[in-house]
Amino acid sequence: MSEQIFYTPEELAVELWGKFTYKQKNTLYRYLRKDVFKPLEDASGFKILKDSNRYLIPGGLVKAIKEQAG
Repeated sequence: MSEQIFYTPEELAVELWGKFTYKQKNTLYRYLRKDVFKPLEDASGFKILKDSNRYLIPGGLVKAIKEQAG
């Protein structure tokens, strides 16, 4: 995992699943819309930024997501 400051949803999908296909794209955007990562945001203190239709996921949150996934 590279230590980026912010990840795009595509980069997050590649970090989590190793690829970014139609299935991963839909799954990740559904997670973002339904606030699936909200408990990890609260626990880690890193918040997902949304600007219009763009999401930016903090690197610290990506690390927390990967640790939670095992």
